[in-house]
Formats: sequence, C-alpha cells, structure tokens
Amino acid sequence: MRFASAPAKLEDYKLNSQLSIIKDESFIKVVDKRTTLDESQKDSNLHDDEKRNVSNTSTLSSIICVVAGTGILAIAHAMSQSGWIGILFLILNACMSQFTGVLLIQCLYTNKNNTRFRDYADIGHMAFGKPGKLIGYIFSQSFLLLTPTVYMVMASENISILLLQNGFIWLNRKVCVWIISIMIGVPFVLVRNMKDVSFLSTFASMTTVCLLLIVCVVALSSDYLERINTVHHDIAIAKNIPLAFSTFSFSYFGHAIYPHLEASMITPERWSKVLLVSNCVVSILYFTMAFVCYLVFGNVVQSPIYKSLPLGSSQNIAMFVITIHVLLAIPFYLYIYTIRIELWFKDKQIKDSKLIQVATRISVILLCAIIAMCIPYFSDFMAVVSTMLCDILAFVLPTIFWMKLNWETRQGRLGLFLICSIIAIFGILCTLFGTIDVIQQLLTHGHII
Repeated sequence: MRFASAPAKLEDYKLNSQLSIIKDESFIKVVDKRTTLDESQKDSNLHDDEKRNVSNTSTLSSIICVVAGTGILAIAHAMSQSGWIGILFLILNACMSQFTGVLLIQCLYTNKNNTRFRDYADIGHMAFGKPGKLIGYIFSQSFLLLTPTVYMVMASENISILLLQNGFIWLNRKVCVWIISIMIGVPFVLVRNMKDVSFLSTFASMTTVCLLLIVCVVALSSDYLERINTVHHDIAIAKNIPLAFSTFSFSYFGHAIYPHLEASMITPERWSKVLLVSNCVVSILYFTMAFVCYLVFGNVVQSPIYKSLPLGSSQNIAMFVITIHVLLAIPFYLYIYTIRIELWFKDKQIKDSKLIQVATRISVILLCAIIAMCIPYFSDFMAVVSTMLCDILAFVLPTIFWMKLNWETRQGRLGLFLICSIIAIFGILCTLFGTIDVIQQLLTHGHII
C-alpha cells in the first residue's frame, strides 16, 4: 500500500484506467476499463498490509456491511421525514453512489508516475496540492473515526437496556461503552490486513439481513396491519427534504472505505461490477425496510427502527442482532482509520513499530469511547455525521477531484463533466441546507444550549 516505492518497482506495476461514457438508447453506462499485468506483478506496488488477496465475494459482503449496516436502521425514518417521494431519493442516491464510487476509484489511477494513489488525501494532493490533501484527509478520517463512535453509542444503549431488563442495574450506558471497547479492542489489535476485516464483515452482513426479516415479520403481523389506515402518510414534506436526503446519502455511503477495498481485491478490474451488485442488493434491502415500515408505522416511525417495535422479545432480538453487527463492523472502520498512521511509523523506520501499532490502536479505541460517552444521542449524532461529512465525501470531492485531474482531456467528454458538476452542486446544497436542519433539530431536542 506504499505510495512511493523505489524507481525500479514503479515499472513492475502499471495499471491504466479510463472512464468512458457509452450512450445506450435511454441511459448512460459508465464503463471502467483497465489493463493489468499478470498476477505475479499485481502486488509489487502495494504495501504488505494491503496485498491483493480478497475475493470479489468478500469485497461484496464488505460493501454491504459498510453501506447497509446503520443505513437500514434510519432509512424508514428518512422516508417519514420526506414522505413517499423518498423512494425517488432512494433510487437517485443509489445511482449517484454507483457513479461516484466508480469515479473515485478511477481517480486513484491518474498518477503520472504510474503508481496508485492510496485514498482521498493522495487524490486531493494531486488535484489541488496541500489544501486538497488536507481537505481529503480531514473529511475521510473524520468519517472513519465518527462512524464507529456512532456504532458505540448505539451498542452501549442496546446492551445497557438488555442488561437492565435482566437485573443488571449497575451496568449503565457509560460502563457498557468500556465493555464494548474491550470487546472490539481485541480483534482490532489482532487485525493484520483487509482480508481479516473482510472476514468479519461477512458475518456482519448476515446480521443486517436478519434484522430486516425480524422487523418485517413483526410489522406485517395482523396487529399492525389493522392499523395501517389510522397512521398518517405524506406524499412529500418539502421542509424536511434536505435532512432526509442527507440520511439517504449516508445510507449509501461507503466511499471512504472504497479505495482500501479496491486495493485489496484480487481482480480490481471488476470493481465497478462488484459495486453495482452490492448497490442493487442494498437497494432491495432498503426499499423493503422503508416501504414496509413507513406503510405500517407512518410518520411515527423511529430511528433506529427497532424502537418502533413493541417492547418485548421482538425488540430485544432486533437490538441484539444489530449490536452484533456493529461490534463486528467497528474494527473495519478503525483499521482503515489507523492505516495511514501506522504506515507513517513504518516509513520512518521507527524501532518497535509493532508496539507503536498496538499503542496507536488502543489510543483510537479510547478516543472513540470518550466521544461516545459525551454524545449519547444516536439518532441526532448520526444526522450530524451524515449531513456534514457524507454528502461531501460521496458527491462533492470525487466529482471535483475527477474534473480537476481530467481537465486537460475534457474535449469530447463535456457530458460527463456536466453530470459531475450537477452532482457536486447538488451535494453542496444538501450539505448546507441539511446542516441548518440538523442544528435546528439539535436545538429542538435540547442537545445544544
């Protein structure tokens, strides 16, 4: 995964990529074309921590784990905020996410030295120098740190409630945060590469499907179906659209993880197809959850969705399942968050780098735990993360970076540049209006004094 290798190694691995738009009747296809050298030469440009040893199936499950994990908890509430028009937003976000996901990976291969960029920071540096690198680094690293923190907030709430129901009244939410830190700290410290975290993501993806089944079975029971005519539904709620759209964006967001997933693939030339399949699977999960829950619960559907279920075994099982998911997913985010830090120590050839790696990972776990204890509001905290980070990382930075890196070859691709410009402007507007809405929401709930 090392960005700068010895000159002799730069010639061992050449990966040229071009993105072309093919007009096919009523739609536009983005085709990701790559030519690669033989298998023995694929890994010569990569660091030991990111060798290409992950299959397409594992990459698929990792994307589903990252994208659908918390998204499926809030998708129905986002629908209640926007109304039935949210279905169109769901489809629009899926298409935009697929487009920018391919665009982002293509940016990784625009280095004039024929080496692959590592992440947002490297792409930003190539496009806009140090300011671009700083922006890419801050936004991507903030997301990678705050997302597992959101997970810890939710998991601690769930565990404390479940334990309280069984008489463990002394195990409050803050104590559960530290219990979670220990539980996820062990696998996080032991993770060696992307293949290890991809293995964990397979089981996390299964829990997402289990949650969907539990919620839908309960929601479609006879007790709730009889109440459908008594709940309120809206076609569209204009004032809530920016905030709702940001939640939909968050539900499809995995872009901060994508460069690292693609870097670990055995067949990176199939990235666009793997991403397309994963987005289709996630869209089916989201549509089912959003449609069923908004139909049954109407405008009173809550986030996370299991709070809309009746108290008792069904809600407890749903809470347990999603807690297992987040415990498996947290090491995934934190590993990628610490990659740059650990590689910096290795590049500096500092002694006891393994000890420093362990210390770094423990420090990151502690930081997440402290933040999780200070901000115990899962729904509002997730709204802050999705509004202020996801739209920028998913829609604004990939398109702006790509246009800057390909500006000299814009002739003949003006249609693609136009699409990128529209997506970038749309992402900026959603970020601005969504931020205003989330601040008002925090003020209303008394979380900002």
